[in-house]
Amino acid sequence: MFWKHKQKKQTPSRNRIDDLANKLQQENKIDQLEMELFKFDPTILEGYEKESWYHLYGIIPFRQGNRDLSFQRFQEGIKYCPDSASLLFSLGQEYEFKADTDQMFRCFDRAKFPKAPAQYALAQARYAYLWNQYKKAISYIEPLISVYFELKILDDTFLHIRGIPFFSQTWAYLAAHYLLIDELSELKNITTRAEAECSNFDFAYLKAELKGIESGDFSDLEQRLERSVAQSGKNNWPSGYHAMRLSILKSQATDSPEEAERMLDSVILHENDFPWLDDMRLLAKCELAHRLTDSGREDALVQQFVKRQQLLFEPDNAINFNLLKYQENLKGWYQENRKIRKSH
Repeated sequence: MFWKHKQKKQTPSRNRIDDLANKLQQENKIDQLEMELFKFDPTILEGYEKESWYHLYGIIPFRQGNRDLSFQRFQEGIKYCPDSASLLFSLGQEYEFKADTDQMFRCFDRAKFPKAPAQYALAQARYAYLWNQYKKAISYIEPLISVYFELKILDDTFLHIRGIPFFSQTWAYLAAHYLLIDELSELKNITTRAEAECSNFDFAYLKAELKGIESGDFSDLEQRLERSVAQSGKNNWPSGYHAMRLSILKSQATDSPEEAERMLDSVILHENDFPWLDDMRLLAKCELAHRLTDSGREDALVQQFVKRQQLLFEPDNAINFNLLKYQENLKGWYQENRKIRKSH
């Protein structure tokens, strides 16, 4: 099927480099990977073995925090594997780290889905978002939409097996960027068509979210979240995600700062909840301080937040918790931090 990450034939048929990395990972010996890689001569490797060698060669210093060496190695890899989507994406990440967005986009534009795995598309869109290139972000996501319409089944497990992001996640990525360029009509068209042509999905939730995004009236969504929290409680399922969304929406609707703070603090997170939900609570408190024009408290809270979420929140998470517009205020900090690193 066309949406799977296409691979050319290679010799040998097995990828010994990937097998090696997987074996070392399973044996908890991944620290030996570089030494084991040097037992191969990459110049005589072919196809995806050569690509895997150079990709892992660059990932090793990346994981060690040596971004300069990682950058050099990915550049070397591109010389030998100029069409490798994995290497182009990784090199693009390193250009982003250096605040060289022109080069980043040149790399990403050569590694769009379906040439690259579907998850790369969302990552590319996230980096574009961080640099306010919203239409560019949409261009990375759009190729995924035709896949959903061809599959026509939007069940999460069904999509996961095929290496495709959940429809709700991709939809939220699009929602964030269409909102930021004030073109929600495109999002409504996609939503209407998906509901007409696709199955195994709760479109009532999406329509409630769309109503809130478009009008600011989140009452329908709040009711659905309340039912989800109650149902999760009955079945002993993790409820932190829905509960935090609900508490943030309610805190934004009240005129009482004390009540808003109480609502945000009322959500108790457990071990089986996403750890980053506490960071979302913190971002909501930043937004509350901003609404109250309490710049001193806002600055202090923002400093805590950016230490925890150095890439800020992904656009889908930011819009799902109705904090996308506020997070725009933090983009300047992020971009300046990158540029300072570049100057050094």
